[in-house]
Amino acid sequence: MKNYSTKFRHIVPTFFIVAFGTTLVVLVFRWVFTINSEILIIKEDVFHIWLPIILPWIPISIWLRPKLRILKFKKEGSDASMFFQFIAWITMAAMMIVSNAYLKTASGNLETLDAIDQLNQKDIPRYVSIQEVELDRQYGSAHTEFRASGKRNQYLNFDSYFVYPFSKKSKNNIQYWYGVKFHEQISNKIEPEEKEEKYQVFLKQAVKDFESYDFNKASYLEILPHSDDRQGFLKAIELVSEYTNTKPMILEPKEGSYEARNGRKFEWIFGSFGIGFSLFLFTLIFPQYVKEEHERQLKGIKPKSDDLVDMLKYLIPKKEHFATSIILDINIIVFLVMIFSGIHIVSPNGLEMLEWGANRRSETTSGEWWRLISSMFLHGGVMHLLLNIYGLVMAAIFVEPIFGRAKYFLLYFTSGICGSLSSIYWYENTTSVGASGAIFGLYGAILGLLLTKEFDGGKKIMLLLIGPYVAINLLFGLTGGIDNAAHIGGLISGAFVGLILYQFVDENAS
Repeated sequence: MKNYSTKFRHIVPTFFIVAFGTTLVVLVFRWVFTINSEILIIKEDVFHIWLPIILPWIPISIWLRPKLRILKFKKEGSDASMFFQFIAWITMAAMMIVSNAYLKTASGNLETLDAIDQLNQKDIPRYVSIQEVELDRQYGSAHTEFRASGKRNQYLNFDSYFVYPFSKKSKNNIQYWYGVKFHEQISNKIEPEEKEEKYQVFLKQAVKDFESYDFNKASYLEILPHSDDRQGFLKAIELVSEYTNTKPMILEPKEGSYEARNGRKFEWIFGSFGIGFSLFLFTLIFPQYVKEEHERQLKGIKPKSDDLVDMLKYLIPKKEHFATSIILDINIIVFLVMIFSGIHIVSPNGLEMLEWGANRRSETTSGEWWRLISSMFLHGGVMHLLLNIYGLVMAAIFVEPIFGRAKYFLLYFTSGICGSLSSIYWYENTTSVGASGAIFGLYGAILGLLLTKEFDGGKKIMLLLIGPYVAINLLFGLTGGIDNAAHIGGLISGAFVGLILYQFVDENAS
């Protein structure tokens, strides 16, 4: 306790500045996005979920993490930094989520209209209230999307988007649409026939509910910004042959009173900070104060090694991870481009992936053989990408130094192509993406090298390191939702190609 004030002065101001500073930056960016929504095409889901989850780690890692090195847990003698970083992250994520939700509902004005024709196209509000909703029911349309979700894609989501255009005096330009969404989640592990049966039941009920929907019951309507829901409604609108306008506006009904839309969000911005800050202060009691580290920081002396810096340096092509860094960078850049172009960050569906170059038998065998390679750089969500990055790095640490850059590239792409070929041979209508086939090829090469003298003295350790990763992934592949054919094809081809290439490896490979 006697060093508590020292820990407080050294760490807490940084925690305070990082928490409020980052939240303020996000809110300003969100405000700029709101007033320039046609220029900054960023989906609202990014602001509400993914920025709060991902962004806090940047200021925490740069400014707060170094300060936390003065803390050690007494009994374990281990670094307490990660524990306090986690508290800071939870606090900042909660603040951002609540503040974004508040800004969304508080920044829009409500405009009361007698009819949709009164909407001013130069100054469009966020919310409208229409005295009498009149729809042109001859131009109705619907679109359904299917997305897997869950840690292991154990759920399958049905989202049906129904639209009717508002009746207007001018029939040549259908611009305003009334949209209603229906959702249902089922297990993704059941047989395809059962999935189809459940979908038909859902769709039949959704059509019935839409046809009987009271379009005047909503308290007010929201003009949807860029979001996954808006994109779903737009796909329904595109099916209407009479539609010609390039910038449709979708109005979605909202329940509850307009005045109560904000709830207590503003208070909870500070409430979430207060809870996190109090927990942070309380837990500062327990770790031991490391005076030597504090003195080094005061003198501006940096630590000899830093795990985070070393991890980031791995993205820079050099030395024994030159080829691996290039592959990692390409995968990350492609994923970021996909996300900022509107692809779902967690669970993009098959049609979205096919547009970007996913691998499927009908398209690939029809002459689009480039999909065998392009699919290797696409990923079905952020978790898929992160898991493949982990698998790639763990294998590449051993493989690239042995084979050198050129042979490593040859091994990687050969295994990936063989995995893609296995996928379209085994599955008739599966959309396959990801670097898993190529990565399993690297693990196959390691298994093949166990038959040589390369790992003499450490074969058991190597088998214990890579064996569980390969076995667990193959077992999970048996549960469905995972392209196990690409895994097995990559694994087997990697073992054979690795053994062949090893015959041409010399001691100076790099």
